[in-house]
Amino acid sequence: MCGLLGGIWRDGAGVDEARAREALRGLTHRGPDAEGIEIHDGVFLGHRRLSIIDLDPRSNQPMRSGTLSVIYNGEIYNYRDVRAALRRRGVSFSTDSDTEVVLKAFGLDGISCLEHLEGMFAFAIWDAQARKLVLARDKFGEKPLQYFQDASLFAFGSEFRAMEALAGPGRFRVDDSALPLYFRFSYLPAPIAPFSGARQLEPGCWLEFDANGWEARTGRYYDLPARLMRLQSKSQTSFESAKLELRKRLTKAVEDRILASDVPVSTFLSGGLDSSVVASLASQTGAKAVKAYSVAFPNDPEFDESGYARLVAKRYPNLDHQIINVTEEALADFTDQTLALLGEPYADASLIPTAFVCSHVREKVVLGGDGADEIFAGYGTYSAMQWSARMPSWLKTVLTRVPAVRNPVAIGNPLLRGAALFHKHLRCSATEEYLSWRSYASSTQLDELGVSERGGEHLPIPERPIRSLRDLLVTDIEFNLPADMLKKVDLASMQHSLEVRLPYLDSGLVEFVLNLPASYLIANGRRKHLLREAFGDLLPHEVLGRRKQGFLLPIRKWMRYGRMRDELLDLSAAQNVLDVDAIRGFADRHQAGTEDLSPLLWSCYVYLKWQQTPIVGPLRNARFGEMKA
Repeated sequence: MCGLLGGIWRDGAGVDEARAREALRGLTHRGPDAEGIEIHDGVFLGHRRLSIIDLDPRSNQPMRSGTLSVIYNGEIYNYRDVRAALRRRGVSFSTDSDTEVVLKAFGLDGISCLEHLEGMFAFAIWDAQARKLVLARDKFGEKPLQYFQDASLFAFGSEFRAMEALAGPGRFRVDDSALPLYFRFSYLPAPIAPFSGARQLEPGCWLEFDANGWEARTGRYYDLPARLMRLQSKSQTSFESAKLELRKRLTKAVEDRILASDVPVSTFLSGGLDSSVVASLASQTGAKAVKAYSVAFPNDPEFDESGYARLVAKRYPNLDHQIINVTEEALADFTDQTLALLGEPYADASLIPTAFVCSHVREKVVLGGDGADEIFAGYGTYSAMQWSARMPSWLKTVLTRVPAVRNPVAIGNPLLRGAALFHKHLRCSATEEYLSWRSYASSTQLDELGVSERGGEHLPIPERPIRSLRDLLVTDIEFNLPADMLKKVDLASMQHSLEVRLPYLDSGLVEFVLNLPASYLIANGRRKHLLREAFGDLLPHEVLGRRKQGFLLPIRKWMRYGRMRDELLDLSAAQNVLDVDAIRGFADRHQAGTEDLSPLLWSCYVYLKWQQTPIVGPLRNARFGEMKA
């Protein structure tokens, strides 16, 4: 995995090499192995490399072929097949890298080459003769790619922090209109970005920038709903056939992600179903032992899953099991280090423990189980919305008028707690109900905070009806997965020069599963039914029968009392973006236990810390995004 950074200056003056290298240095954590730059004719291309395929310096970047130059972040798992197909068409290669495959495929087929690439990637290709730049991002959004345009600069990169440093003081101004979305969801969904003039390239999309006309156009090369419609089979696959096909596809996806590497590949093993399946398959690929990393909470037995991980590792002698002990104190000490590297506000609190674990992985590549919940219907949200869809509209109307329980998470009985959460998020519209489940702040709370949603504000969510489980899963894959889960994986891993590969996000596998009947995924209230049945013989029954457990930070406790609560109140008093009295009121209500406002308080904490983080020396002005000493 790598980090990329670039810019085009309209006046042709470009950027001096010292500032370009200083900005690129901000991506060293993404690529500590090599640095490369290209500066000419008002164009800068910069790259930090994490060497994984073809470790030879000949595969360093920027890589050139004729008038084309590429900087690339990611891995193409089918690059050998694509290279073989290109060779049959007369293309020659001078490296063994997937980077050259991307460059030569684009040189021959242009943007249409994207349809044939299976992997996770973000890349930029500059055509010096046509003076055109093409940006592209992978199908599901595993790798980030952002860009910025004003009257004289077009900049792009893996992280906003490096782009800010490249652009220079005063150019990047915080876009206050994005704040309601951030505080509502705890992240900014693409294409929304935290700065005026900036955007995030959406998954499965490309952008072409014409430096002569100073204009950009975008397009989509991968449309999951359209793919599912084309692939939909008229004859229903039997459950037994689906189990066999899933087994074959996921095994190959794991093998592809192990074999596309010239360095050792390890695996996460949380003790949950998803990572246990991946770890068991990884242990059977090749003759070498595979390191499997698990987490133990010695002081918090309630959250400790290491016992389940040990049961899995015991079955597979080829797994070299590594246990990482985590304490609340260690996570608290690690928090500032993690937040200081954020180039944008991102408040999914599970980022902190995930980054902590990533900091202990010694290999460059690790397999993860992310994506399985969105494909196999693993979240309780899905079951709840299925129940909601069966309710008559009149009953929904009546129930939504009944006041909701203010603090459902405080209810001890799991059934009553689930019923209270179900009622809290119940809506007459399926789309509104989905957004409620994915929201951490209400419109009233946003008003109190001083970041009110504008009337008629368009949410970046596909405008399609949610009528079935498949519609719901597709919506989550397109909206929440890239902006939350995949962003977390990228941020947590790349802060520590680690590449996480996700076998469940093989596009053929995703399309196959989503075309199956809903009853294969949720059966008699049992979520991930197909996945459990397909791999039941590989795992201990204790793991197969477990309920899902999240990887959480103890922010409920931290925001009730202690250093971070006090720091939040101090930070809020020193700025004029968010309403100080509202934050104090939220903190008091949370401390009293009348409401669980920890996600909203954590979002405030992360945002205010981000505002005060230096880019290169000076600080952002908390109100206007200007720079001050």
